[in-house]
Amino acid sequence: AIRNNEDAISMLRTAEAALQTVTNILQRMRDLAVQSSNGTNSNKNRHSLNKEFQSLTEQIGYIGETTKFNDLSVFDGQNRRVTLDDIGHTVYISKSIPPSPTQHDIKISTEQEARTTIRKIEEALQSVSLHRADLGSMINRLQFNIENLNNQSMALTDAASLIEDADMAQEMSDFLKFKLLTEVAISMVSQANQIPQMVSKLLQS
Repeated sequence: AIRNNEDAISMLRTAEAALQTVTNILQRMRDLAVQSSNGTNSNKNRHSLNKEFQSLTEQIGYIGETTKFNDLSVFDGQNRRVTLDDIGHTVYISKSIPPSPTQHDIKISTEQEARTTIRKIEEALQSVSLHRADLGSMINRLQFNIENLNNQSMALTDAASLIEDADMAQEMSDFLKFKLLTEVAISMVSQANQIPQMVSKLLQS
C-alpha cells in the first residue's frame, strides 16, 4: 500500500511539473498577446510576435506528447488500464494530447485577434491553476497517508508481540480507508491527463 501511494505521488508530481511548464508558456503567450494588442504596433511587429506565439502553442502540444512517468506517456491519446494488484483495484485512464496549431486559428496578428486571445488565455490559466491546486492537495493527502501507514505498521508489529489475539477489525477498517485515498489519487491523475486537451479547447473557444 505504501508503494502504491509513493507511485501515485510520483505520477501526480510528474503531471504537476508539466502543468507548471504549461502555466509558464501560457503566461508568455499572454504577454505576447498584450504587446500585440497595443495600437501603436506595426503589422511587421505583430507578425514577429505572432510567430513566437505560434511556436509556444506547438510547445504545449510537445509537452502533451513527451511527458512520461515510468517510461509511459502521461498524455498519449490512449486509454490505459492501471491495475494495483495488491489491492485488486483497476481503473482506466483516458489520456489525450492537444491538437496541433494548424487545427485551430488562435493568433495575435491583429489588434482584435490579440484582444480576443487574451481572454482565452486568461481562462486557460485559471483552469490550469485550479487543477494544479487539486493535484497539490492530493499529494499532501497521500504524504499523510504514507506517514499513517508507516505508523500503523509499527503499531501492529508492537501489538502482535504483546497480544496474539488482538482485535484486527478496526485496524483493517483503517487500512481500507487509506487504500481508498490511493484510488482517489489515481482518479485525480485521470483528471490531470485531460488538461492539455482542456487548454486547447479553451484557446479555441
